[in-house]
Amino acid sequence: MTAPDERTRWDIVTLAVGAGVIAALQVGKVPPALPELRTDLGLTLVGGGWLASLLHLFAALFAIGMSMATDRVGPARLLVVSMLVMAAGSALGALSGSTALLFAGRALESLGFLGASISAPTLIVAAAVPRDRSLALGIWSAYFPVGAAIAMVAAPIFLNGPGWRGLWLADAAICLAVAVLLAILVRPAHWPDVPGPRRGRGLRDVAETLRLPGPYLFALSFFLYACAIFALMTWMPTFLLERLGYSLESAALIGALVVLVNVVGNLGAAWLMHRNVPRWSIIAISFLGVLGTAWFVFAGTAPDALRVPAAVAMSCICGVLPAACLSGAPAHARSSAEVATCSGVVVHGSNLGNLLAAPIFATVVTYFGGWSNGHLPMIGLGIAGLAVTVLVRAVDRER
Repeated sequence: MTAPDERTRWDIVTLAVGAGVIAALQVGKVPPALPELRTDLGLTLVGGGWLASLLHLFAALFAIGMSMATDRVGPARLLVVSMLVMAAGSALGALSGSTALLFAGRALESLGFLGASISAPTLIVAAAVPRDRSLALGIWSAYFPVGAAIAMVAAPIFLNGPGWRGLWLADAAICLAVAVLLAILVRPAHWPDVPGPRRGRGLRDVAETLRLPGPYLFALSFFLYACAIFALMTWMPTFLLERLGYSLESAALIGALVVLVNVVGNLGAAWLMHRNVPRWSIIAISFLGVLGTAWFVFAGTAPDALRVPAAVAMSCICGVLPAACLSGAPAHARSSAEVATCSGVVVHGSNLGNLLAAPIFATVVTYFGGWSNGHLPMIGLGIAGLAVTVLVRAVDRER
């Protein structure tokens, strides 16, 4: 999967990253809207957590299957279809009059998000020559916080006007527009080497790839990271509203800042990997960031003045992990045919963490003492992450 002219197609990389940013709008639009959604549709705190996490349901269940579909359909075509599915899901949610339809729309968004999260990096690997792949994938890793932050900043504009339904409809229109743009630009006339459909790998081939230990360790690292960071990003606006008395606008902006600074870590990791810093050490930095900041964010006895700076620091420092894990997938693939499957394993870990993070954290907050104990699960995740890092170091040294 290298460009024949040995030059990275940065225009294709930019398009793929842009599509990922739009896909991540589905993540960021929910946290600021949760108070209004809970009032309008009668959602509980735990129910709101499941609404936020449902986006990752299909990704947590079917990431490997979607990676196989990427080969059969072709990553460019699958990315277009994924954007259309997200548009349909967001439109259904906007028109829903019950929680059942809202959750059904969220399930469609989940399916589209999964397709985009696997097809887009597959395009990036195809467009980038080997020397640029770590950098390109490091840039790709920023799609999630950038898109989520954009949605969180824009959300109050809609929430104070047409409401959450208007936000959902605007999101559907943007996804539709991006699908049309991709269909026009990511085709052979614009990119002669666009990877098309190919004979899918058989179950035996996939099973052989799934025996590789490296992708599982990156997936586990990503899972633990996602449990911590997605919980922080999802509940930060609600925490600021309920625990510290912030206004909706202020809480949404600070929540967006917490999400956006994650990009600094993403790009910092791309810079470090481009200079051959080992992936395991970058992953270790992320979990040390969790351990060093969790108490200051949530502990009941922590100074209120330090909570927001600590949350910003946690997001920024921890942001180095996604790029390291995402680059580990193609690095451990033994051939270009295995890249999608290895990436599917890593994405599976990420989205399983995103699926479980918000509701589990909400359960801790609801049943075990309130927000003041929120640091305890975070510390546990940080310790577990450092333990996994030891295993990553042992396996990744061979690559």
